[in-house]
Parts: sequence; C-alpha cells; structure tokens
Amino acid sequence: MSKIIPPQLQTREDQLNRGNELRRDTDKNKNISVGLLEVDSALFYYFEHVIKPEIEEAGETVKVPLVYANAERWKSIKKDGYTRDHKNKRLTPIIAFRRTSFAKDTNMPVDKLDPLNPEIHRTYQAQYSRENRYDRFSATQGIVPKNEYYSVAVPDYVTLSYDFIIWTNFTDQMNNIVEKINWSEGSYWGDESKFKFRATIDSFEDASEYETAIRNIKTNFSVTLYGYLLPDTFSNRSTTQKYLSKKVIQLNETVDE
Repeated sequence: MSKIIPPQLQTREDQLNRGNELRRDTDKNKNISVGLLEVDSALFYYFEHVIKPEIEEAGETVKVPLVYANAERWKSIKKDGYTRDHKNKRLTPIIAFRRTSFAKDTNMPVDKLDPLNPEIHRTYQAQYSRENRYDRFSATQGIVPKNEYYSVAVPDYVTLSYDFIIWTNFTDQMNNIVEKINWSEGSYWGDESKFKFRATIDSFEDASEYETAIRNIKTNFSVTLYGYLLPDTFSNRSTTQKYLSKKVIQLNETVDE
C-alpha cells in the first residue's frame, strides 16, 4: 500500500509534476470554514426553528420575534429598560440578544505551531471526482485510479458568550418562553444541515419592574456556546488542501507449465 503524502510534505518535484491536478479552482469541493457569523447564525436558527418562542394573547398564538442588537441599540435598551421600533413604540413581546465575547477553549487546546503551515489536519476522501471515475480501459489494463483527498486544518476551539433579554406583557407568557429555553439547555444548537454547537445556560434573572408607570415583565440570561473557528484562507493560502494518491498499475502474471 503506497503512502499518501500531504502537500506540505511533498517535494518540489512532486508539486511541479502534479501542480495542475492539485488546483482548487477546478474542483467542486468547497473549502471548509467556520466564522463568527456561522456561529451567530446557528444560535439564531435554533431559536427560530427549534425553540420557537410563542405566547398566547387574545386567544391567538403569537410568535415572539428574536432580534440581534448592535452596540448602539443594546446601550439604548439597557438605559431605557425596553426596546422600541422606528416609530418609538415600545415593543413587546420580543427577545433581544448580542454576542459579548469569545475566548479560546482551554479544555480543547490546538497547537498549530505555525498558522501559515498548521501541522494538525483532518483528512477526508472525495467520493467522486474526475480523477477517480470509472474507466473501462483502466479496469481492463489493471490501472488503479487515483484517490482524491482533502486535508483540513483543525480549527481553533472557542467559547462564545451571548446576553439575552426577554420582554412580555404577562408573567405566564414569560414562564412559557423561559421553560422552553431551559428545556433546550445543554443540547447542541444549530442547523442540522450546517453546524451545531453545545449551549449552556447557568441561570435566568427576573428583572421585571412593577413600580413604574409601564408594566415591564423582563428576564435576563446568558448563553455560552462551545464552538470552533476556521478561516477560509490565511495569508492567501487555503486552509483546505487537496492532494491525490499515485496511480498504480497492477500486473497479473500467469505462467504456462
């Protein structure tokens, strides 16, 4: 069995001979990458399509909207105690959130040694390509086609923190939403067809205000997502590299006695 040599270990002669075959602009396999937007989107998707926060109001089921608050809007929310629409009308029910920080997950250290040439990879084989398709001539001549492989750098594992605020008109509406979110705590949040990340919630804080002129039923909580980040490219070099096994000719000899 011949040894598969990753591109970072190949000699210059190997690269020159197979440079065209290793080009990434001609294959249909997408680079594997995960950014902060993908992690934020996974959290948003899970709320919208799995938790599905709803309330009962006037005999009807009302979907509770989820909005991402930028720094300016979050500052206004913290100052006023609630959020408003473009007509300055107080919005309720609603859930607002923002990503507050992310840090390296020290429980999952990855020593890449050099970001320009990471030493830790995961490799998978393409199921079908132009290089390993069925070929009648090759089959009859004992030629074993090349296998196409992709080597992906191991991502950085991180923990991301998000702050949430929920507003409703009544306590029983709030209870229903908080119970659903609490039930999903500790599971993996995200889209089944994309990325999922484990989510944890330590506690829910009742921040309701009853002594003001406006009844303000409010709950604060924080979510921690255990995710990973992998850029598409670094210093003009793709973090997903392609390489091929060598084509082999099998010779079957028969001896006449």
